[in-house]
Amino acid sequence: MAVIRYIRTERSIRRLQQRTEDVECELILTEHAVISSEREFPLSKVWDMSSRAATSRCWFLYLHTDEGVFAFRTEEQPERFIGLYRKMKE
Repeated sequence: MAVIRYIRTERSIRRLQQRTEDVECELILTEHAVISSEREFPLSKVWDMSSRAATSRCWFLYLHTDEGVFAFRTEEQPERFIGLYRKMKE
């Protein structure tokens, strides 16, 4: 099992004002699935993972699935998480 923290941006409107709030969540890799705060991706439906640096302190981790690509913004380097995923898929 591996865990990486990611940031989800929530937007809401209160009293005619738009509010934006960043919420920290966890992306969990188990032997059967990748689990986010919003959904679960069975490993059989995950094709690959990749990442891209957005800034020197922020990365996007991309989950490539049979339903499309899902992006997760993280402040942790995702290479270790991706490496563990690839070992599990071997």
